[in-house]
Amino acid sequence: MLAFFRNNLKRFSIFLWIGVLAFVVGGAYLFVSGPFKMGSNTAIEVGKTKVDMPTYTKTYNNLYEFYTQMLQRIKGNNVTEDDIKKLDLKQKTVDFLVNRILLLNEAKREGIKVTDKDVSNAIEQKKVFYDNGHFSKEKYLAILKANNINPKDYELSLKSDLYIDRLKSKLYKGIVVSANDVKKYYDRNFSKIKVDYISISPTDFKNKIKYSTEDLKKYYNLHKELFRIPTKLKFKYVLISYDYMESKINVSVDEAKSFYDKHISYFAVPEQRKVSHILLVKKKNETDEQFKERAEKIYDEVKKAKNFAEMAQKYSQGPSKTSGGELGYVTKRMVVAPFWNAVSKMKVGEISVPFKTKFGYHIAKLEALKPAHTLPFKDVKEDIIKAIKMQKAKDRIFIEAKKIFVKLRNSKNFDAPLKTFNLVSRTSNFMSMKKPKPPFTANIIKNALLSSTNTLLGPDQCKNGYVIYKVLEKKESYIPHFKDVIEDVKKAYVNDQSVKEAKKVFEKAYSMLLKDKDIKQTANILSLKVDTTKYFSKFSPDYTMPCEFSEKFAKTVFDKNIGFVGKCYQDNNFYLYQIKDKKINEKDLEKRKKEIKSLLKYDKQKDLLDKFIADLKKHTKIKVNPKL
Repeated sequence: MLAFFRNNLKRFSIFLWIGVLAFVVGGAYLFVSGPFKMGSNTAIEVGKTKVDMPTYTKTYNNLYEFYTQMLQRIKGNNVTEDDIKKLDLKQKTVDFLVNRILLLNEAKREGIKVTDKDVSNAIEQKKVFYDNGHFSKEKYLAILKANNINPKDYELSLKSDLYIDRLKSKLYKGIVVSANDVKKYYDRNFSKIKVDYISISPTDFKNKIKYSTEDLKKYYNLHKELFRIPTKLKFKYVLISYDYMESKINVSVDEAKSFYDKHISYFAVPEQRKVSHILLVKKKNETDEQFKERAEKIYDEVKKAKNFAEMAQKYSQGPSKTSGGELGYVTKRMVVAPFWNAVSKMKVGEISVPFKTKFGYHIAKLEALKPAHTLPFKDVKEDIIKAIKMQKAKDRIFIEAKKIFVKLRNSKNFDAPLKTFNLVSRTSNFMSMKKPKPPFTANIIKNALLSSTNTLLGPDQCKNGYVIYKVLEKKESYIPHFKDVIEDVKKAYVNDQSVKEAKKVFEKAYSMLLKDKDIKQTANILSLKVDTTKYFSKFSPDYTMPCEFSEKFAKTVFDKNIGFVGKCYQDNNFYLYQIKDKKINEKDLEKRKKEIKSLLKYDKQKDLLDKFIADLKKHTKIKVNPKL
């Protein structure tokens, strides 16, 4: 996941520019199970520059918001507290602030100048503040106000950014990306290869495994832990759900209307066009000219016909053929650009001349049109109220759960205080960490295993909210007798032995292949089968050999040449492979040159900046408050 962030941070920042802006200049206080609270003393010292606790906390909370939005784009609403912990946001906050101070101080030491006019120009160049193609001071102030950002704070932050950007420009001056760099990158990432491979599966050896009762007993005695029955717990608990919190929250129509007015673009519906089409695909030996002539001939017939659907069923080669070519309502973003360019100019009832896309020739008919419009407030009012309620519920639920926990802790009776909150307790069945049952998770059970019976625990986050609980009963872990698990032992023994037999054949075949460099010869000697993939690239697997989905395989094979011999283990099978062919698409390389050059330049700049900051750190005294 962290690798995903590293690779996509630049892309996400386009959508979350206000979040990035707010790293330094403000933002709402958020909870990580609630985020920590600190005093107002110094958080970080970088040389003579100090960062106080409120600034640190504010930056932390904005980083939290930024990264959780990124996570939600990846995982939807399935973001867990564990996902947040893996991000190590405390360290990220320290690094962000320390690096920013180091670069800002270095820029000033280098004699770099930034004037107030430079700041004004930078603001006026930001398209987000434009209205009707020009900078709008009113929009500028409105956007900052909507995001609780003081204009002076923003301008001060922007001035610091300009200092740092000018230092970076000076630092990056000598960076060059050569044509050879571009070609090597393309070769590693976009070349296409074809691979011969041998698959050796343990499943093929299972029926050949022989065993006696003594063999099974011996295996059981050596691997008793495999058959251990885990500790099981029974809970008494109460769930404070998001639905429960929503029911306690009121959202006025005025509040919903204010949200609607501030986020009017959320409710814009693009133009929709109901289209039917006939798709014609190029035949195997057909020339471009013949293909075009065929499309025009069919078009002439379609124009004379009374029923477009019948013509689509007769001629179309696309998946919509059976439904008379009907695609339904489409928008600009749903179809490829040439298709939209054609149908967007048509009138209702009109049939287009044949036009070409990457799929082939299309003959389209515009059935109906829905103009672009903005959904009126009355139509989305309930959805907005529900969304605001859910957000408020998420913001407040931890505090509510804490309040309930305190009431339960101070009471001798688990159920009595719950009546005050209109909640009821429940009793779970026995469950283990390996097989948790909602609302419990493996992590919650792991924590409970360390506690004593009847100790109040929580509130712990689960899928639907927070759970407060205590262990009612505990069944300790034990290893069952051999006779009670003999079928499990048989299964484990056969699996284990079949893997060993498959591995023996695999290692023998690999040794021969390294020596002979001929996968077909090796397969013939050992009576194995050779399969061949189609051409595939790093980002477009052939779906034939499972190793193609392995990151390690992708990193290795695309750096190698024809004849290279390799091995991999994927989906419980062993694979030997040999690169049969490798090719580069020169036209595609030419098309991607600019994009690759930009990417390599960014990587070189990042490496240089990281080294530069590391050197600054060596010569600067940095202190971080131990409380962090």
